[in-house]
Amino acid sequence: MCFTLSIQIEKYRLEKLLNARFKVDFNFEPAYFLSAFDFSIVPVKSIENPGYLLPMQWGLIPQWTKTPNDALDIRSKTLNAQFESLFEKPSFRYSAKGNRCIVPATGFFEWQHIGGKKIPWFIGLSNNEIMHLAGIYSTWANTETGEMVDTFSIITLPANLLLEKIHNTKKRMPAILKPENAEKWLDKDLKTSLYSDIIKPVEQEYLKVHTVSPIISNPKANRNVPEVLEPYPYPEQQSLF
Repeated sequence: MCFTLSIQIEKYRLEKLLNARFKVDFNFEPAYFLSAFDFSIVPVKSIENPGYLLPMQWGLIPQWTKTPNDALDIRSKTLNAQFESLFEKPSFRYSAKGNRCIVPATGFFEWQHIGGKKIPWFIGLSNNEIMHLAGIYSTWANTETGEMVDTFSIITLPANLLLEKIHNTKKRMPAILKPENAEKWLDKDLKTSLYSDIIKPVEQEYLKVHTVSPIISNPKANRNVPEVLEPYPYPEQQSLF
């Protein structure tokens, strides 16, 4: 699964790395920690507007959603989209056909269960570059206000060997795209039959990981602080290699 992100990068650098500009009215601030359960606003590069980084809310609201109450209910169930059932779920079926996007991140957090304890880990790229996470998006018209709301979901798939050991209950991970596959993911001519050539677990050598402070597990704490990215040892910690 993928319910937490870090996007700790300056605005101008993110624009340069993704070859896309922020909209003037998008007040982006780098974040050490973002939670899907806060329905965070995240910069997203879409297939429709690849030259821009657009503010989208985490938690996909399908176009067919009728009322704002329905939207509030469904978005908590669409934070992630399992790749295996992407074209089966009514919530994702339409977006999966063509509304593809890239969600940038400098890393994400997962929890390892050892005995009765949950140990938090930070997962980033071994080359310290930006992660390109594969996503899908939707634009929903609020039936009461007429407002157009852009929302997204991050695609997940079975974990690689490294993430199996960290996320050792669900054993899943976000779909991390290498730069060449990120470019293909936003190609309007990409056929759905070729998705499986792009959406697959990256090799464990592509990632670097370390345990982080237990503050990350406390929803009442301010987790958007540098401390959440710093290495933090645990006696129970097990070698992953």
